[in-house]
Amino acid sequence: MHDKEITVSLSWVKGLVTFAEQQGCERATLFKKSGLAIDALEKAQRLTMDETVNLWGACISETRDPFFGLHLGEQVRPSTFHIVGYTLMNSASLCEAFDKLNQYQRLISEGGVFQRVPSAKGVWLIYHPRPATIPFFYHQIDAVLTAFLAFSRWVTGKKIQPIEVSLNRVSVDSLDEYKRVFNVTPNFNAEFDGLLMTHDTMSLPLLEADEELREIHERHARQRLIALQKTKTTADQVSMILQTHMADSDAGRLFVAKKIGLNEKGLQRKLAEEGVTFQGLYNEIRKRLALDYVSDTGIPLAEVSIMLGFSDSSAFYRAFKRWTGCTPGNYRELSCR
Repeated sequence: MHDKEITVSLSWVKGLVTFAEQQGCERATLFKKSGLAIDALEKAQRLTMDETVNLWGACISETRDPFFGLHLGEQVRPSTFHIVGYTLMNSASLCEAFDKLNQYQRLISEGGVFQRVPSAKGVWLIYHPRPATIPFFYHQIDAVLTAFLAFSRWVTGKKIQPIEVSLNRVSVDSLDEYKRVFNVTPNFNAEFDGLLMTHDTMSLPLLEADEELREIHERHARQRLIALQKTKTTADQVSMILQTHMADSDAGRLFVAKKIGLNEKGLQRKLAEEGVTFQGLYNEIRKRLALDYVSDTGIPLAEVSIMLGFSDSSAFYRAFKRWTGCTPGNYRELSCR
């Protein structure tokens, strides 16, 4: 396994395999079909993202379940994610738990990152997939979104449902299972994958909230995260942090450096060794998110500038015109694409 490879925790992989076995699949068949040694989960510390995607493919093929991801996600409990799950379930509110998930998501999987984006209706919890060389199956996205919903229902004791669900893919033939799981009909062909939750929902207290226990679990999670980050490039770490915190006005060099455990000069030196700059990474991610948000007609343009951390709308408009050659409004109307 190379240092720069995206990896997935064995707890999440074992959950995938166990669920497939419960549906009647043979472990030996799944591993053979995905190209894994039968003892791969005993010998490895984590699987690469590509190995995991291949295993997903085998599970989907063997179960012949068109809603495999939805059904797997429904089974998620705090214990599924071990130390991260215990940290989340002892948080004070669902909002705090989501912030902790953002902070320690990489311990579960480095195959994506969540972003919290405020909107007029509530809060979008957007999932940005991060595959390696093999594209994700839509089941993997379904599992992530459904898992967060199942987890939220478990730790609050409430039948939580999103206001809206956005899925960045074509619609499926039957929507009944999606309606059953989410209690709303998802918007397919969307610009991103995410759940829109009310502010009241995100403020719900958690049944097992215990600050002392949360601090104990989080201490262990923090140690594991530090150990994991030592094997990753600094550019990878900066990109993940910026993508999550782009809406924060103070998400500059100092903010990111502290998140990684460096000072500003140390951050600049490490990025220079990798042939990139902080500003270059910042501009790249900001531009990509801008194109995604402006393309989504459900997000008012005035909100996009806030989501991207601009001081005002005029600064955002100038930057967008510099990037694309046209205004956000014209871009949205497809006149410049």
